[in-house]
Formats: sequence, structure tokens, C-alpha cells
Amino acid sequence: MSSQSDPSSASPDDQSHGWSADDGQPTDPDATVVRGPLPPDPRHGAATSKRSGVVAALVGGALILVVGAVYLVGYLMAGDKLPKDAEIAGIAVGGLSTEAAVQKLETELGPRASAPIAVTAGDEKAEVVPADAGLGVDYAASVELAGGGRSLDPRHIWRVLTGGAQTDPVITTDQAELDAAVAELAKTVDRAPKDAKLSFDGGKVVQTEGKDGVALDADQASSAIESAFLGAGAPVQLPAEVTEPQITTDEVAAVATSYAKPAVSGPVTLDAGAAGSFKVTAAMIGDSITFVAADGTLKPQLDAEKLRREADDAVAEVELKKPRNATVRLVDGKPKVVPAVNGTTVSAENLAAAVQPLLTKTGKDRTGAVELTGAKAPFSTEDAENLQIKQVTGQFTTRFPYATYRNVNIGRAAELINNTVLKPGDTFSLNGIVGERTAKNGFVEGYIISGGKFKKELGGGVSQSATTTYNAMFFAGLKDIQHQPHTLYIDRYPPGREATVAWPTLDLKFQNNTKYGVLVQAYVKKATPSSQGSITVKMWSTKTYDEIDSSPLKKSSFTTGRDITDDDPKCEPQAPVQGFTVNYSRIFRNDGKTVKTEPFRWTYAPTDRITCK
Repeated sequence: MSSQSDPSSASPDDQSHGWSADDGQPTDPDATVVRGPLPPDPRHGAATSKRSGVVAALVGGALILVVGAVYLVGYLMAGDKLPKDAEIAGIAVGGLSTEAAVQKLETELGPRASAPIAVTAGDEKAEVVPADAGLGVDYAASVELAGGGRSLDPRHIWRVLTGGAQTDPVITTDQAELDAAVAELAKTVDRAPKDAKLSFDGGKVVQTEGKDGVALDADQASSAIESAFLGAGAPVQLPAEVTEPQITTDEVAAVATSYAKPAVSGPVTLDAGAAGSFKVTAAMIGDSITFVAADGTLKPQLDAEKLRREADDAVAEVELKKPRNATVRLVDGKPKVVPAVNGTTVSAENLAAAVQPLLTKTGKDRTGAVELTGAKAPFSTEDAENLQIKQVTGQFTTRFPYATYRNVNIGRAAELINNTVLKPGDTFSLNGIVGERTAKNGFVEGYIISGGKFKKELGGGVSQSATTTYNAMFFAGLKDIQHQPHTLYIDRYPPGREATVAWPTLDLKFQNNTKYGVLVQAYVKKATPSSQGSITVKMWSTKTYDEIDSSPLKKSSFTTGRDITDDDPKCEPQAPVQGFTVNYSRIFRNDGKTVKTEPFRWTYAPTDRITCK
């Protein structure tokens, strides 16, 4: 029987084969066992690892708790505040809540956002209202961009607690409104170039500066205005095309120095030989010169005719004789041509030729000679002869009872009318020829009809000269332009075929519508206490029609006036006369045949019976 071995007494050889006794396993006798220090007990290592893991877990958990606590505290501290150093457009908003920051921006940035933007284009200045141009600020977006609002991002929290910086506000642009504002701005800014000008005010030189043309570049202007929004307020120079005028201010200054100022530096003295000399003043010269643009400069033009008119009084000093027009006058009761008289004068051409070379000279050098020429009368003897005033083509006579005022006033009117010549196309105006009826003009008080009553006034009776002249014109076949019969019928005149006048509105006018001249003859035979006076008017010319006649004067539609008692101290008693309507025609005949008729119609009011108290 084998006995159990004592491990403590086993030999080294026993321990080198098979499993050790401690293994509790059978030993392989053939195995080689190596003896040495025993390996660590796996159970002991596992225990140690467990203790280390627990420690590590505890430490990590604690760290997490600390970090979480710090994060929570940071999050709570940050809230929705902006970073502590945050600024928007230079406005400090750090540490403010989002709402407070928005309010502060609206308060402090709002006035800048609504302030007009000053702009210039060339030398034109204008303003653009941001709201009208679609420009504004998104305050909430601006605060958010600067770091406003809550966030779980630790970087945001860290930035809020420790950082912040300057940011720009968020600008909003309505491009359509901006483009429309720029288009409206262009209406103010755009202009065509204006030439500089040079002129005279009498003897004074007047220079007007030129202006460049400006054309706004709309696209670039929009960008420039948008960029200038919320700027420092300095005017924004908008891009524009500038066009220089053809005549610049510098060019005008040069012409003023070289020509204009010398031209009016003093009078020009002109020698007319034996006739003497005269002076053309600086004002006369200045009023006769204009400047026109040509070839990029101004060229002076001296108006010879205007200079001659301006210098008329001065030229009169050396004229030997003024020209006198030919005319036609009644001599021994017949028309006679009065020849024209030519004179000696300074023509416009000769005056301009003498003055022109002296305009750029000064002082004593402004002296020259001028040539006198024969001055022809504008209306020559031949012109007067061609009027062919030879025969009476129409005449009429009216009579009047004795009254001193009638002799005076009718006679004075005839005197003024007599020898009036009407060239073809001329219009006769009795008021224009006779003038205002005043004492100075030779008239006295006489009776007129006013408001259906007779009353006294200067020139009373002149209407009889108008009636007589009208009838002479009527039978001469001249064109009736303006005539009006009396409102009340006066029985010494043909009904309807008469005319009244009053200064200055009520006139007798007719036109010489023939190809011949007309000479008006008027004369008076004064009335006496025992005989009537008369006025005769004749039209001398050459006949256009063989005969001109009036149809019978047909009266109709008679009316009767009232009986009136007048207590006016100036009352004039008046007899009643019926009113009526009259119709007649002017008949033109050639070769015994009627070639034309002109109808006329007039209604007279009745004359009231006036009894004075």
C-alpha cells in the first residue's frame, strides 16, 4: 500500500512534475515541474481592481457634479444677457437683457436711423429720408448678433460672462423703395449744363456764372446711400457724371476783360466834319450789344439799328435837316401832293461802322469820324402820288341849330379831322384823332345824352361830327369797324345811320379797305341866331364802286316813353319822342348792277317827357 506523501517533505524532484499539491489536481508523472515563487493570487488582484474602480468612479462622479454645478451656475448667471463688453454701433449693451438692449438701441440708435442723409452730386445738395428710401434697423436681430438670448452652449455662456465685442447693427433694405428714392432724387439733382453768360445793364458789365451738368449714377448712388446709413452725418458725395458747359465762367471772364469792359469804359466821340461832333455814351453802347455762343466762346454782336435809336438825340446834334414824309393836303379845295423832303443824317450802318473799331480802346483813343449821308423820307413823293387821291368818293352834311357850344365843339372836331390821310389798310379812329374832349384841347361844355337824359359835359356836340363822318364813310364804301347810334333818336340825323362817341371807350372806327389812299376833309359853317350851322365831311380817293347807296330807312315797332317829374337842380326839361326799330342796307353797284349789300338794324328807346320842378 502506498502512503500519502507529506508535501513538506517532498523532494525537489517531487515538485517538478505534474500539478502541485496545492492545485488539487492529479500530477502527471511525466511532466516537468519548475519550481519558484508562486504567482499572485487572482482573487487578490480582482479585489484590488474593484477597489480602484470604485475610487475612480467616485472621483469622476464628483468631478461631473462639480462641473455640472459650475455649468448650471454659469447658465443661470448668463441668462439672456449680452456679453459684458458687448457694443452695437458704439452703444454699450453689455450685461443687458435682450429686451433692455433692444429698448436701448431703439432709444439711442433710433434718432440716427431716422435722421436725413445729406447727399451731394456735383454742386447740388439734397437729403434722403431713410424711411422713405426703405432703410431701417432690425434691433432684435442686432442684439442677437451681439450675443443676446439664452443658450446651452458653454461657449456662449463663457462669452457672456467674460467676453463681448463691438458689432454692427443689422440693416434692413427695401431695394424697390431705395431705387424709387434715388429716382426721385435724380429729378432734383440731374440738370443740363448751363452756359455762363455775359451782358450789359446799360454801361455796366454783367457776368453770369455757368453751371456743370449733373447726371446721377442710380446704381452706385443706391449703394452709396445704403453705406452711409447710420454714418457720421457728413454729406455723402454721390457718384454722378459731370458735364462742363460749352461756355465756361472762365471764358466769360476772359471775354469780359478783353472786350466787354473796354466797350463800356467811357463815351465814344464821333466827328461829323463841318456838322460838328457828338458822343455815344457807354449806356447807349451797352444797350446795343449782345453776346452769342460760337465755337466755345462768346462773340459780341452790335445791333446797328438799335444803336442808332439809342443815339437818336445825340445824332440830332449834327443832322443838317430831318427828312419829312410826303403827304396829300387840300389846297384851294383840291387834294395836292406835298413832296417829301430828304435830310442829312447819320445812318445806322455808318454809325455802327464808326463805333465798332473803338469799342476795345480806352481813354483818348475812343475818338473817330462818322460819315453823314442823305436821309430819305420813309414815305416818298412817289408813294404819295401812288395813293391816287383824286375825287370825292363819299360825302355827307348835317345841320345843327344855333348854340355857342355847338359852333365851338363841332368846329374843333372838324379842324382835327380835316386832312387826315388813310393809306390802304389804315383804320380811322375818331377818338384817336380828336383826342380827349378837354378845355385844354379846345372844347367847352355842351349837351350829351347819358342814361336816357340830356345833360351837360365837355365836348357836347362832337357826336354830330361822328355822325357826319360815318355817313361820308358809308357812301365812300369803306369798311365799318365800330359805330353805335344814339340810344335816343335825334331828328336831324337819318334814323339808324348815325354815330355817337364818348371818351375813351365809345369810338367811331372804319378802315380804308381799298387799294387807294383816302383823304378826309371836314369843315363847318357856323350857326347864327338866325340860321342853322352845318358840318360837311368828304372822302377823297379813287372810286372802287360806281355807286354806293342806302335803301329806304324802314321804321317799325314804335314805343312810347314815360312822364317823369325831376326835382334834380340840374334837371333839363325834355319833350317826348317815340322809340322805334329801323332797318336799312348799304348797296354797292357797278355797271348799274348790285354787287353787294350790307344790312343794318338799330332800335331806339323812347324819350321820356321830363318836367322839372
